[in-house]
Amino acid sequence: MTWLPTTTGKIVDLLRPDPASIDFRGDVAPQLARVARFGGATGGGIFSVAQHCAVGADALFHETRDPALAAAFLLHDAHEYLMGDIITPVVEALCVHLTLDSNGREVAVRVPEVKAQITRLKSRLDHAIHRAAGLPWPLPQHAEKAVKAMDVRMLRTERDHLTVPCGRKWAAEVEAAEPVPMRGRLTIWPWPKAADEWLMRLDRYCPQALNRAA
Repeated sequence: MTWLPTTTGKIVDLLRPDPASIDFRGDVAPQLARVARFGGATGGGIFSVAQHCAVGADALFHETRDPALAAAFLLHDAHEYLMGDIITPVVEALCVHLTLDSNGREVAVRVPEVKAQITRLKSRLDHAIHRAAGLPWPLPQHAEKAVKAMDVRMLRTERDHLTVPCGRKWAAEVEAAEPVPMRGRLTIWPWPKAADEWLMRLDRYCPQALNRAA
Protein backbone atom coordinates (compact mmCIF):
# COMPACT_ATOMS: atom_id res chain seq x y z
CA MET A 1 0.00 0.00 0.00
CA THR A 2 1.69 3.21 -1.15
CA TRP A 3 -1.29 5.57 -0.94
CA LEU A 4 -2.69 7.60 1.94
CA PRO A 5 -6.18 8.92 2.75
CA THR A 6 -6.31 12.58 3.78
CA THR A 7 -8.45 14.54 6.23
CA THR A 8 -11.06 15.22 3.54
CA GLY A 9 -11.05 11.63 2.29
CA LYS A 10 -8.93 12.21 -0.79
CA ILE A 11 -6.44 9.55 -1.83
CA VAL A 12 -2.82 10.54 -2.56
CA ASP A 13 -0.61 8.03 -4.36
CA LEU A 14 2.83 8.59 -2.84
CA LEU A 15 4.63 7.18 -5.87
CA ARG A 16 2.55 9.03 -8.49
CA PRO A 17 0.98 11.99 -6.67
CA ASP A 18 -1.64 13.87 -8.70
CA PRO A 19 -1.72 17.66 -8.21
CA ALA A 20 -5.51 17.43 -8.36
CA SER A 21 -5.44 15.45 -5.10
CA ILE A 22 -3.68 18.27 -3.22
CA ASP A 23 -6.15 20.23 -1.08
CA PHE A 24 -4.36 23.08 0.67
CA ARG A 25 -7.30 24.25 2.75
CA GLY A 26 -8.85 20.93 3.73
CA ASP A 27 -5.77 18.70 4.04
CA VAL A 28 -2.36 20.37 3.83
CA ALA A 29 -2.91 23.15 6.40
CA PRO A 30 -4.63 21.13 9.15
CA GLN A 31 -2.39 18.10 8.76
CA LEU A 32 0.82 20.19 8.81
CA ALA A 33 -0.55 21.93 11.90
CA ARG A 34 -0.67 18.56 13.67
CA VAL A 35 2.83 17.40 12.66
CA ALA A 36 5.36 17.98 15.44
CA ARG A 37 8.82 19.42 14.97
CA PHE A 38 11.65 17.89 17.07
CA GLY A 39 9.70 14.66 17.41
CA GLY A 40 7.41 16.49 19.84
CA ALA A 41 10.27 17.19 22.29
CA THR A 42 9.40 20.84 22.89
CA GLY A 43 8.30 22.51 26.09
CA GLY A 44 4.83 24.00 26.29
CA GLY A 45 3.17 21.87 23.63
CA ILE A 46 3.61 20.70 20.05
CA PHE A 47 5.53 23.10 17.82
CA SER A 48 4.08 22.31 14.41
CA VAL A 49 5.55 22.20 10.95
CA ALA A 50 2.83 24.66 9.88
CA GLN A 51 4.05 27.25 12.41
CA HIS A 52 7.68 26.64 11.44
CA CYS A 53 6.83 27.32 7.79
CA ALA A 54 4.66 30.37 8.49
CA VAL A 55 7.17 32.04 10.82
CA GLY A 56 10.08 31.29 8.49
CA ALA A 57 8.19 32.58 5.45
CA ASP A 58 7.53 35.88 7.23
CA ALA A 59 11.18 36.15 8.28
CA LEU A 60 12.42 35.51 4.75
CA PHE A 61 9.97 38.05 3.31
CA HIS A 62 11.01 40.62 5.94
CA GLU A 63 14.65 40.22 4.93
CA THR A 64 14.21 40.00 1.13
CA ARG A 65 10.81 41.58 0.34
CA ASP A 66 10.44 38.74 -2.18
CA PRO A 67 7.04 36.97 -1.97
CA ALA A 68 8.30 34.18 -4.24
CA LEU A 69 11.00 33.28 -1.73
CA ALA A 70 8.49 33.47 1.12
CA ALA A 71 6.14 31.16 -0.82
CA ALA A 72 9.00 28.73 -1.43
CA PHE A 73 9.73 28.59 2.29
CA LEU A 74 6.07 28.21 3.19
CA LEU A 75 5.83 25.14 0.96
CA HIS A 76 9.28 23.63 1.55
CA ASP A 77 8.00 21.15 4.14
CA ALA A 78 4.47 20.78 2.75
CA HIS A 79 5.20 17.15 1.81
CA GLU A 80 5.26 16.43 5.54
CA TYR A 81 1.46 16.60 5.65
CA LEU A 82 1.73 13.15 4.09
CA MET A 83 5.16 11.90 5.24
CA GLY A 84 5.37 13.39 8.69
CA ASP A 85 8.58 15.01 9.89
CA ILE A 86 11.30 12.36 9.66
CA ILE A 87 13.79 14.15 11.91
CA THR A 88 17.43 14.26 10.87
CA PRO A 89 18.82 11.96 13.60
CA VAL A 90 16.34 9.27 12.53
CA VAL A 91 17.38 9.63 8.87
CA GLU A 92 21.03 9.43 9.86
CA ALA A 93 20.40 6.33 11.96
CA LEU A 94 18.51 4.68 9.09
CA CYS A 95 21.54 5.30 6.89
CA VAL A 96 23.79 3.20 9.13
CA HIS A 97 23.82 -0.59 9.31
CA LEU A 98 25.51 -2.06 12.36
CA THR A 99 27.24 -5.36 11.67
CA LEU A 100 30.18 -7.43 12.92
CA ASP A 101 33.57 -7.65 11.23
CA SER A 102 35.64 -10.83 10.96
CA ASN A 103 36.95 -10.27 14.48
CA GLY A 104 33.48 -9.98 15.98
CA ARG A 105 33.74 -6.23 16.51
CA GLU A 106 30.73 -4.03 15.78
CA VAL A 107 31.23 -1.75 12.78
CA ALA A 108 28.98 0.82 11.14
CA VAL A 109 28.37 0.56 7.40
CA ARG A 110 26.84 3.51 5.57
CA VAL A 111 23.68 2.83 3.54
CA PRO A 112 23.30 6.05 1.50
CA GLU A 113 20.47 4.59 -0.59
CA VAL A 114 18.07 5.17 2.31
CA LYS A 115 18.56 8.94 2.31
CA ALA A 116 18.40 8.96 -1.50
CA GLN A 117 15.03 7.19 -1.45
CA ILE A 118 13.61 9.62 1.12
CA THR A 119 14.83 12.53 -1.02
CA ARG A 120 13.20 11.06 -4.13
CA LEU A 121 9.89 10.62 -2.35
CA LYS A 122 9.95 14.19 -1.06
CA SER A 123 10.73 15.45 -4.56
CA ARG A 124 7.78 13.57 -6.09
CA LEU A 125 5.43 15.09 -3.54
CA ASP A 126 7.00 18.54 -3.85
CA HIS A 127 6.50 18.42 -7.61
CA ALA A 128 2.79 17.72 -7.23
CA ILE A 129 2.35 20.29 -4.44
CA HIS A 130 4.10 23.04 -6.40
CA ARG A 131 2.10 22.26 -9.53
CA ALA A 132 -1.10 22.44 -7.46
CA ALA A 133 0.06 25.84 -6.18
CA GLY A 134 0.92 27.07 -9.69
CA LEU A 135 4.63 27.27 -8.87
CA PRO A 136 7.64 25.81 -10.69
CA TRP A 137 9.51 22.74 -9.50
CA PRO A 138 12.39 22.30 -8.97
CA LEU A 139 13.02 25.63 -7.33
CA PRO A 140 15.43 28.07 -8.98
CA GLN A 141 18.89 27.68 -7.48
CA HIS A 142 18.83 31.03 -5.67
CA ALA A 143 15.47 30.17 -4.07
CA GLU A 144 16.67 26.74 -2.98
CA LYS A 145 19.73 28.33 -1.38
CA ALA A 146 17.65 30.98 0.42
CA VAL A 147 15.18 28.40 1.74
CA LYS A 148 17.94 26.13 3.00
CA ALA A 149 19.70 28.99 4.79
CA MET A 150 16.49 30.16 6.48
CA ASP A 151 15.58 26.59 7.41
CA VAL A 152 18.84 26.16 9.32
CA ARG A 153 18.43 29.55 10.99
CA MET A 154 14.88 28.64 12.03
CA LEU A 155 16.12 25.34 13.42
CA ARG A 156 18.72 27.18 15.52
CA THR A 157 16.12 29.66 16.74
CA GLU A 158 13.53 27.00 17.56
CA ARG A 159 16.10 24.90 19.38
CA ASP A 160 17.20 27.85 21.50
CA HIS A 161 13.64 28.94 22.32
CA LEU A 162 11.74 25.68 22.68
CA THR A 163 13.97 22.76 23.68
CA VAL A 164 15.77 21.88 26.90
CA PRO A 165 19.58 22.13 26.56
CA CYS A 166 21.03 18.63 26.37
CA GLY A 167 24.70 19.46 26.91
CA ARG A 168 25.78 18.30 23.45
CA LYS A 169 26.71 20.24 20.34
CA TRP A 170 24.36 19.99 17.37
CA ALA A 171 25.55 19.87 13.75
CA ALA A 172 28.16 22.52 12.96
CA GLU A 173 25.87 24.37 10.52
CA VAL A 174 23.20 24.69 13.23
CA GLU A 175 25.66 25.94 15.84
CA ALA A 176 27.05 28.50 13.35
CA ALA A 177 23.64 29.69 12.09
CA GLU A 178 22.47 33.22 12.84
CA PRO A 179 19.23 33.07 14.86
CA VAL A 180 16.17 34.67 13.29
CA PRO A 181 15.36 38.00 15.00
CA MET A 182 12.26 37.67 17.18
CA ARG A 183 10.18 40.04 19.26
CA GLY A 184 10.40 38.09 22.47
CA ARG A 185 10.46 34.31 22.53
CA LEU A 186 8.64 31.91 20.26
CA THR A 187 5.30 30.80 21.63
CA ILE A 188 3.57 27.68 20.39
CA TRP A 189 0.31 28.11 18.51
CA PRO A 190 -2.55 25.66 19.03
CA TRP A 191 -3.00 23.56 15.92
CA PRO A 192 -6.17 25.34 14.62
CA LYS A 193 -4.34 28.69 14.81
CA ALA A 194 -1.27 27.17 13.12
CA ALA A 195 -3.46 25.90 10.26
CA ASP A 196 -5.17 29.29 9.87
CA GLU A 197 -1.88 31.20 9.99
CA TRP A 198 -0.33 28.88 7.38
CA LEU A 199 -3.31 29.47 5.06
CA MET A 200 -3.07 33.23 5.63
CA ARG A 201 0.56 33.12 4.42
CA LEU A 202 -0.43 30.99 1.44
CA ASP A 203 -2.98 33.63 0.47
CA ARG A 204 -0.42 36.39 1.08
CA TYR A 205 2.60 34.95 -0.70
CA CYS A 206 1.03 32.51 -3.16
CA PRO A 207 -2.58 33.64 -3.75
CA GLN A 208 -2.94 31.63 -6.94
CA ALA A 209 -2.76 28.40 -4.93
CA LEU A 210 -6.08 28.99 -3.15
CA ASN A 211 -7.62 30.58 -6.23
CA ARG A 212 -6.82 27.47 -8.27
CA ALA A 213 -8.39 25.31 -5.59
CA ALA A 214 -11.56 27.39 -5.36
